[in-house]
Amino acid sequence: MALDGTLASYLERVAAKAAAIFGASAAAIALVGDDRRCFIGGPTPPTWLARDPGALIRSGPCSNVLESGEPLAVSDPPAENGTPARPNVPGEPRAGLLGVPAYMLAPLPVGTGDRPAGVFCVLGAAGRIWTSEELARLAEHAAATAPALALRRRSQRTNRGVQRARREELHDALTGLPNRALFMERLSQAVVRNRREQAPFAVILLDLDHFRTINESLGHAAGDTLLTAVARRLLACARSGDTVARLGADEFALLIHRVGHAADAARVAERIQAGLAPPIDVDGYEVFTSASFGVVLETGGGAEAEHLLRSADLALGSAKRGGRARFVVFDRVMHAEALARLQLEAELRRAAERKAFVLHYQPIVSLATGQIASVEALIRWDHEERGLVPPAAFIAAAEATGIIVPVGEWVMREACQQLRRWQDTHRPMTAMSIAVNVSVRQLLRPNFVDLVVRTVRDSGIRPQCLTLELTEAAVIERPDVILGALTTVRAAGIRVHLDDFGTGYSSLAVLDRLPLDGVKIDRTFTHMLGRDPRAKQFVRTIVTLAQSLRLDTVGEGVSDTAQLGELRALGCTMAQGHLFAEAVDVAGIDRLLHARAAW
Repeated sequence: MALDGTLASYLERVAAKAAAIFGASAAAIALVGDDRRCFIGGPTPPTWLARDPGALIRSGPCSNVLESGEPLAVSDPPAENGTPARPNVPGEPRAGLLGVPAYMLAPLPVGTGDRPAGVFCVLGAAGRIWTSEELARLAEHAAATAPALALRRRSQRTNRGVQRARREELHDALTGLPNRALFMERLSQAVVRNRREQAPFAVILLDLDHFRTINESLGHAAGDTLLTAVARRLLACARSGDTVARLGADEFALLIHRVGHAADAARVAERIQAGLAPPIDVDGYEVFTSASFGVVLETGGGAEAEHLLRSADLALGSAKRGGRARFVVFDRVMHAEALARLQLEAELRRAAERKAFVLHYQPIVSLATGQIASVEALIRWDHEERGLVPPAAFIAAAEATGIIVPVGEWVMREACQQLRRWQDTHRPMTAMSIAVNVSVRQLLRPNFVDLVVRTVRDSGIRPQCLTLELTEAAVIERPDVILGALTTVRAAGIRVHLDDFGTGYSSLAVLDRLPLDGVKIDRTFTHMLGRDPRAKQFVRTIVTLAQSLRLDTVGEGVSDTAQLGELRALGCTMAQGHLFAEAVDVAGIDRLLHARAAW
């Protein structure tokens, strides 16, 4: 950091004054460190000093003074009969300083324990003898000069501290990339520049796919290694002047300048995806990663920075829902969909407050007896204007907002109490059970197990009469926590079924790891029975594997007698579908139980 003009002028005046006081040919104040400069005064400074002032600092005598912190005087007394007229002061050997026969040097102290800021140097001509008093006076001059330099050093340290704090405030500690605050600052600047200069740009928001699984499988240190490697690859894919930022966790953002068309932004996303494709070495493991991208292009100049990032986030959400490892460019349809989702979430919150939900129940039939063995509780939203809304229309929003937790508690409590009423009314059906779907949000709650056990106890049903149904995706979300919860639930006698079996990417592998009592074969395969030999072989494989693990099997979506016959022939335990009954209200199940319906 350069010295300001006031301090530089002051040092030059001090050097000139010292040359006059000591009757020297020249005096100089030579600084080291960030302020490496030399300030010269006096009538006849040596040519080399003006041409290369750094040579003074590089000389041996100056280095010795800086190291020792003690002043030094070297005289050049006239010789008489080969004997010096007087010794050097204070006893230093005579030696020239780059051709200068006599000189004095004093360190410039700036603080206790600090290295000197430089040296104060007075240069004399041949035959010059320095006295102890002169050396002491030079040390005093140096000490008098020091406060200005000490203030300068403190100011430098303060500025460096401010700069360091500013950098830490605006940069991610792990990757060194700009953080959300700095990204938004630069994004706002790009918005202003686009309005002024018509300089279009793009924002790309990306999430790593399945990062949580990698993080939990290999550990958080390995996750940090992966994030650092990804940051380097993103920087390699970006152009000079673009901004790559880490917004948090595994979320990154890029601000791409000079982008006029959506196709240009898409090419950047494709380049990044290709850059992430090669495996990354993480503690000796080859880890493959991909990302989902949300892209928004700004050409018109009407949007604000926050709106652009929100639009990119909407596009990112669409990319994730579409299967990940892909990019989606934001359009106005997404904006309309986002508004619709906000309205849906608001209505759901009001519905949860009013308890505007009802349960319908679908029979699950034992294929050995043909009788109803269980029912599945299925929620419906009793909407003021739309009537009964099926779960497919609102469960995803309930999951996203967390409303699913209180609603799920109500479903479990209501279902268990209704089962007890059926058991009391239909005595032959005391062994009938009820199945309730649980979400990952519920499973991750610390009090989930206590809630389930208390609900069963309060309703008066036996624990074996409640079956919890969950999807494989829920297990993959947080396997350590969820497996622990399921193990405790089963230890209490409550049964667990894996729903939609066959649709997950590791379905067969999870059977051996999960604490299960049964699996529900997805309707996709049931519908193809009798039409596609491969579907029959797949169902046979599931049933055989389940039998070897002592698990029940439930064929979902049975719609005709041919499918029912195939399931029976393959050894499936139970079945569920429109062939038996659609989901009906309590009265509908009562009628089926009174009629002792059999299939």
